[in-house]
Parts: sequence; structure tokens; C-alpha cells
Amino acid sequence: EMEDSCASNCSRLLEGFRAIGIISVPLPACILKLGSENFLTTSVKNAFHIYDMSKLRLKIVSSPPTKRKIRAIAAHGDLTFVASGNEVLSFRRGKLESKVAVHDSNVKLLTVLGDIVLSLDDSGVLIIFDINQPNEDVRKFSLEEMDVRSQTTGQRASVTSWIHPMTYLNKMLLGDSDGSLFLINFRSGSCVHRFAPLGSAVTALDQSCAVDCVGVGLADGRVLLRNIRFDETLMEFRQADGGVTALSFRSDVSHLLASASTGGGVYVWDLER
Repeated sequence: EMEDSCASNCSRLLEGFRAIGIISVPLPACILKLGSENFLTTSVKNAFHIYDMSKLRLKIVSSPPTKRKIRAIAAHGDLTFVASGNEVLSFRRGKLESKVAVHDSNVKLLTVLGDIVLSLDDSGVLIIFDINQPNEDVRKFSLEEMDVRSQTTGQRASVTSWIHPMTYLNKMLLGDSDGSLFLINFRSGSCVHRFAPLGSAVTALDQSCAVDCVGVGLADGRVLLRNIRFDETLMEFRQADGGVTALSFRSDVSHLLASASTGGGVYVWDLER
């Protein structure tokens, strides 16, 4: 009976690659393109694995294990940056190279923009450093200093996701648990713009192929295509089985947007219809 139930209810998405589902944790994977090859980095609690995406072959296993579980991953060339507890660690081809940043609380978001690494912790402190000079050019700002506050409570915003909008120099778009979006300048440490609240927690963000247009996923299952230049919603969809957990636009000529749900579903939206 259990086998029959699984056969009818379980997702078949990764059936051909069972090892991925067995050994990874519910942390967004990092995809990196090097030349003509694509690599996927996924966390396995206190370490990470790097796969060749052409055949999902395991290429690198990191060492040594981190002291605390990995909460975020970002990649740049041969370097992989991981957030472990309150530390940001640098690995080169899977081998620990250095500790590049230390926060006062656990790091929850991590991204790489060119040679710049940004990390945000649970207390709302943002640290920015240069990959080539990790100990020399370090900047630190708090969300309070940047006036990034909840538009319903007035308290420091609880940031849930972020992206770098295409062509927006030194800018990051932040989404929070109250359904607000903020555009910040991480070079000057200032909030450039606050967008109209969306009515539900922001759970996913992704940059489309078009300048000014981003995808926004919400906890109530809505998927929005937003023009952040004019602060307006261009399209709206709704998932049937839970909140949005991830978004991804196709990067070729096809105008498609994929979204994932808390119920395990994957939806593909045709933006031309």
C-alpha cells in the first residue's frame, strides 16, 4: 500500500538522479557557468558537493567540514563561499582557503557580484568585501542605518530574499516577511526606494531577461512580474498548492518563468500569453 501511495503521490522530477535527493538539504543550490560547462553546488549540511551538470556527476567534495551547518552558498570561478554560523568561509576547488568575514549573528544570505561578496545576517547587518582584498576593503552597514524598515510595524525589516537587478550599479533589491521590497545602494549604505507592499511575505526573487523587470514569489502562492522602475505589476499568476519557494526565468529567447511551491509542485508560466 505504501508503494502504491508513493507511486501516485511522489514527484518524479529527480527520479533519474536519486543521489541528488538523498544527499542534499533544502538549501537553494548554486549554479555556475565556466566556459561551456555548468556546475551545480549543493549543501550536505556541513560540507558541499559540486556536480558537473551535463550528467550530474560528482566532481568535488569540500573539506574539512564546517563547524556549523551551511546556510548559504555562492560561487565565483574556482572559489566557493559558504555561510556557516556567523562566518563566511572561502574554499578553492573544495579546499578551505580562508575565513573572509565574521558576523555577530548567523549569516542567512550570501551573494557574489563580480569581485564583490555581500553577506547579510539575522540581526540585519550587511558586510561587503572585495574577493581580491578580503581583509582590506571591508564595509559594514545595518538595515537600521539604511532605514530598511517594515512598512507595517516600523521595526527593522526581516529580509527573506534578495537579488541584484540587472544594470542597477551597486544596488540590491530586498524582499521582506511583510511583503515589502526595498532597493538599497550597498556602496553608500542607503535605501534608494521603498516599493508598495504586496500583501504577503516575499519568499523568492529572480531577475528576468528584461531590464527593470523581476519575478516576485509570495507566501500566499502568487507569482508577480514587477517593473521596479515604475513600481507596477505587469503580470500575476497563482499557484494551487502552496507558497512560492523558488523562481527562475529561462535565459534564452523563450519567455517562460518557472516557480516551485511548498507542496512540491513546479509550474511553468508562458509570459507571452
